[in-house]
Amino acid sequence: MGDIVVIGAGFAGLEAARVFSRHRRALGGRRVILVDAKRTFDFLPILPDMLGGRIVRDHAVLDVAEYLERLGVNFENGEAASVDMAAREVRLKDGHALGYEYLLVCCGSVTNFYGAVEIEKHALKLDSADDAAMIQNTVVTYPQKKFLIVGGGYTGIEIATNIARFLRRHRIRKYNIHVVERQEDILTALPEWMRDYCRLNLCRLRIQLHVGASISQRTESSVTLSNGLRIDDCLLIWAAGVQTPGFVRRLPSEQDPQGRLKVGKTLSFAEGAFAAGDAAAFMKKGRALRMAVQFSLNEGHLAAENILRLCAGRKKLKAYRPVDLGYLVPMANFRACGTVLGVPVLGFAGWILHYAMCIYRSLSLRHRLGIARDILLR
Repeated sequence: MGDIVVIGAGFAGLEAARVFSRHRRALGGRRVILVDAKRTFDFLPILPDMLGGRIVRDHAVLDVAEYLERLGVNFENGEAASVDMAAREVRLKDGHALGYEYLLVCCGSVTNFYGAVEIEKHALKLDSADDAAMIQNTVVTYPQKKFLIVGGGYTGIEIATNIARFLRRHRIRKYNIHVVERQEDILTALPEWMRDYCRLNLCRLRIQLHVGASISQRTESSVTLSNGLRIDDCLLIWAAGVQTPGFVRRLPSEQDPQGRLKVGKTLSFAEGAFAAGDAAAFMKKGRALRMAVQFSLNEGHLAAENILRLCAGRKKLKAYRPVDLGYLVPMANFRACGTVLGVPVLGFAGWILHYAMCIYRSLSLRHRLGIARDILLR
């Protein structure tokens, strides 16, 4: 009998920790060890709001060690460097090794720079609350007020609108915000009516779009796009895609192009090993489920339940049957668009629904009340 090791203190990992905490007797004396390099859980859906000044940092982060202590789950503050599947061992960057009987990989995703080393050195990104604070502080002090966001997906659009809101809130009217998207339109996975709505709103905020373009050259003082446009003295923010951490991509298991582990119907990818959240690629109708909080929570819950079944000696595991409740693209000027339970939603109603879900998904009463206060007062 060995330990249960959970890699990642995101939505999926903390949901799994809650399940294990509620069923301690079923663990049969096994320890649950949650591994994460960060000491905080960062509420990713509201990080753009944090950089835009609407949500304060204290309401977007949670102390992982304190939270797990209340659950009776062990916390290992370290970065996973590799997993030896044969030896059933997780090796940390500091050289420490953790043996396991059962493994749950739910380490989320990180920004993908696609091998552009120089851009990675100089560009800002949004993977954490620290990143959000860095962007906000840089926006405040950046004298030229020219910003180039690479990536026209959810994150890029949210970053752009929140920077515009932040500047307007501080009565800065002279600014230039550019969004560059390699594909022929922004938000290409969404229906045309949503893309049209978002484009119109970006225009309202004086955010310039450059679709079908990418960065062809960067110097210390300028960025040149593939369409020939040169933008001088701009702050570069990268939001052009994500991938799983390196140790996941090195695992000898089938993965999708983003390095997500392809899992079966029970969310397992190897004997005694499961994946959940952004690190898992659950295939439905030939495509991996998109990365979303609702799926991370459900997958973390079910993976933990299946590990408990294995602990009890039960061979029949639960199958994952995802239900998509919908999605929203929130923008900082009280507008959003998307679908909820199959019903199209846009405008202020969608914006309110987004924050209602954020409040509901928060991990403590203090955070729920704090987010609600920020929305009403900031």
